[in-house]
Amino acid sequence: MDDLVYYVYYGIRICINIGTQIGASALLLFILLLLSSAGKRRSTVFILNAVALLLNVVRSILGVCYYTGPFYHPYPYFSGDYSDIPTSAFGVSISANIFTLIVLVLVESSLIFQIRVASVTTRKVNRFWIMLVSICVAMVAIGFRFALTVVSARATLALQNTDDINWLPNATNITTTISICFFCAIFLFKLGFAILQRRSLGIHKFGPMQAIFIMGCQTLLIPALFSIFEYVGSDVELASQTLTTCTLFLPLSSMWASATLEQASTTRPAAKHNRFANPTHLPPTPMTGSTAVEMRSPVISPTKKSHGSEKDSDCKSLV
Repeated sequence: MDDLVYYVYYGIRICINIGTQIGASALLLFILLLLSSAGKRRSTVFILNAVALLLNVVRSILGVCYYTGPFYHPYPYFSGDYSDIPTSAFGVSISANIFTLIVLVLVESSLIFQIRVASVTTRKVNRFWIMLVSICVAMVAIGFRFALTVVSARATLALQNTDDINWLPNATNITTTISICFFCAIFLFKLGFAILQRRSLGIHKFGPMQAIFIMGCQTLLIPALFSIFEYVGSDVELASQTLTTCTLFLPLSSMWASATLEQASTTRPAAKHNRFANPTHLPPTPMTGSTAVEMRSPVISPTKKSHGSEKDSDCKSLV
């Protein structure tokens, strides 16, 4: 009796966990489509993030259908009699794993694309090796997920137990978490270095680069924590939140950075207008000697200004 009660309550906890992923993904997808402009909807990052959110909703719904369908009914589980299971239940179980694989491919593609954009200012040789290592890391995670999808589909169709391959789901979760942390670490290093350069130039204002840096820290830490909690006695499959949190944080970082960039662009014309309208700013008078040299020398050299604008253009391509 205790096993039956645990079995039922386990399914309830799993459905609650998956239900939160459905609500969060659907709500963010609606907000993303509502607040994004028509020009941004044609960008590669937007398409990857939006499709990942949509498919994450589909895979989560399929997961709920599995735990509320005939496959998870107590009678076939405890008796071993799966003769009354309809064909549609097999399709739901296999489709959930397939959609999980597709979502992982979209997330890894989005991370690789953002690494490529962040590495534009690096030397060509360094950029080549960064992209090569990034693609290899992504392919390892996708390869383990693909193997798990195939093995799980075969076991479902043959009604076989998968206790002898428990290492494969663990390896899949670990490689997925490592790949996400790897991409975020590279991305944070590039952004952190660019932010330090801007601060050395006297640019201390909070902007889109700082917003993406904060969201990158969350994308690095929170999925890793969910993956760790999976192996410390949790019974609610927190590892499934690893992919969902990354799917949520990627468009959130783009939306926050875009809003910060638009706010900065709207405040700059006003500042210029106030500067020209202020009567205290009088035309400069002719000067001679060292005073003229000091007044005419700019605070920021033209090369440094172009370097800052190059970083801004990289940030714009990410949002």
